[in-house]
Amino acid sequence: MTGDPGEFKTDLQGEVAQVREHFREKGFRWTRQRQTIVETAFETHRHFSAEDLLHMVEEKIGPGVAHLATIYRTLQALEEGGFIEGLEVGKGGRLFEHVLGHAHHDHIICLDCGALIEFHDEALEAKKLEVAEANGFEMESHSLRIYGHCKAKQEGRCPRKEKGYS
Repeated sequence: MTGDPGEFKTDLQGEVAQVREHFREKGFRWTRQRQTIVETAFETHRHFSAEDLLHMVEEKIGPGVAHLATIYRTLQALEEGGFIEGLEVGKGGRLFEHVLGHAHHDHIICLDCGALIEFHDEALEAKKLEVAEANGFEMESHSLRIYGHCKAKQEGRCPRKEKGYS
């Protein structure tokens, strides 16, 4: 395993310009509200839900200006364009992360409490490429998510279990 996957520095204005161009090519309107949503998603260096993003946007522009439906539509377009990645985290939860300009990494996700660990392993990356090539594939991209139960759950002290979520 190597360093922190979030170490890459990004050029926010350049990234937003790429997204704006993508949206226009796809026929989506580019509004100030949508720009604020994109900027906010790209400024955070943690995983976030659509609801988290709405709260962060509201902190910037005030409550009631942005709507959850617009957040979801924008996230869908960002994900389809490869600017963000969505992660299923169990129990119907979904988190997003900004991937444009960031190093590739994989995830381990607890199905009980949603604990999420990012990791990068060169040997595993080489094996994925080897498997693709052995099957006649030229790999363009990939995503690995390992789902299971965290140590806290195994030891009976999972925070969600204590709150009655499990």
